This record gives sequence, C-alpha cells and structure tokens, in this order.
Amino acid sequence: MPQLRPFYRSRNFIFSLIAFVIIVPSMPLSYADRVIDVQTVANVNEQSLLATISNVQNYPQIFPDNVKSVKVLDNKTNLVDMNAGVNGVFFDTQAIYQQLPNGTYTVQVVSGDLKGTTMTTELNKTWGFNGAPGMGTVANISLDLKTSGFLSWMLSFVPDSSLNYALQNGISKFVDYAEQN
Repeated sequence: MPQLRPFYRSRNFIFSLIAFVIIVPSMPLSYADRVIDVQTVANVNEQSLLATISNVQNYPQIFPDNVKSVKVLDNKTNLVDMNAGVNGVFFDTQAIYQQLPNGTYTVQVVSGDLKGTTMTTELNKTWGFNGAPGMGTVANISLDLKTSGFLSWMLSFVPDSSLNYALQNGISKFVDYAEQN
C-alpha cells in the first residue's frame, strides 16, 4: 500500500506557497481609482435636502445598516470619525465635510483604506413633482473612489453598476429622510 504524504509536503502546496510569497508582495497597494457620476431628481426642496446631507450626526439614523456612529472631532475643520461599513464589515475612518461657496457639498476621506476618496454633491432647484417651481432638486453626485490595501482588492470585484446603484440608493435615503423631517 502506498504511503500518503502530508499535504504540506506535497509539490502543489509548496508551489502555491512560493507563488503566493512572490506575487502578493509585488501587488500594488492601490489599484482602485474610479469615478462614478450619478444624477437624480428629488421631490424635495434644495435647502431641505442640503440640510439633511450636511447633518452627518444623523447618518446613523439615515443609514442604520451602514453607519454605526459618527463623532465630530473638530468643529472648525469639520473633521468627523465615522464607523461605517457594508454587509457586517465595519471600519473606522475620518473625513472632512464642507459646503463650498459655489453651493457644492464635499466629503473627503482623510484616513484608512479610502483615504483620498472624495464625494461631491451639487444641488440645483427644479420643479417639484406637483409642478411647483423650486420645490424639487436635481442632485449631481460625483464619487472619486480611491482605495488601498485589502479594500482595494475587494472593490476590484465590485462593478461600477453596483457602485452607481449604491449612490442612487444613498441619495434616495437622504430624500426620504428630508421628506419626513
């Protein structure tokens, strides 16, 4: 009867281990740099929507499955620490949010695997769904996604259509919250 070798001594295992040791360290730390643009029309006025988007402390109520907590670290620079995630995988990250003089609202991630990611939202008045002038809002959102580390590898498998859907879903949640409050 032939004698079986332990798995770790097999040629396939040794080859796989050598390949892993050679390939993984040579992989770049950042390879996801994508821009996703979304436009939507909401039946809520511009000021209400902007107030909802810019109140980051309400994000845990707006996104209960994705944002566990938001803590303002510096009121002067609008630096916040956020515990956020998806599908049960949560991480802490810091971001700076601001409303620019031209009316756009930006969030820039300044730490973690999403460092350098910027989301810019531009809101413009339009007709409401009932025909009333200025009671609706056109929202243009641009996500400049920059990732590094393990998150970069994970997001390489996420198609742009899924990111587009996530942005559309996010703005819908903001609109729903603005309509209720």
